[in-house]
Amino acid sequence: MESLNSVDGTVYGKHNVVQMINPHTSYFIAYYSNDTVVKGNNLFSTGWDVLPDGILKLQYRLSTGHIIEIPKFRAYLSLIEVSESVQTGNKIFHAINVKCLGDNEVINYRIVLKQDRLSKHKIGDIIVTKEKSIVKSKYWKFSS
Repeated sequence: MESLNSVDGTVYGKHNVVQMINPHTSYFIAYYSNDTVVKGNNLFSTGWDVLPDGILKLQYRLSTGHIIEIPKFRAYLSLIEVSESVQTGNKIFHAINVKCLGDNEVINYRIVLKQDRLSKHKIGDIIVTKEKSIVKSKYWKFSS
């Protein structure tokens, strides 16, 4: 198996070429007030579910060198957007969606993980939107 680099894969289609980050070397970094730093594993098994509450600062490090810092909110929920080929089982990682709980709203930070000829967004772009409702999940992580 050849070694993977900062861009894990290039998928060639009839009309499009898709490139994405290396999911094995992209992860979150959570900082805490007691100087503890917790790094996630990768995008296949993030480690988010066992992350403790009390986050002081939250960042995402992509294999391309991008470091994305999420502003401080009351709570965070990290969701990976991925599709899998029925034929080959290969996965394309589209985005990390970080739901952020503010005082009276939920803001979604969508970190783009792939780029292609059809999309105007590139790897590392951040798309910020307001959500209409709060996602119910036991994996919300609260800030300090």
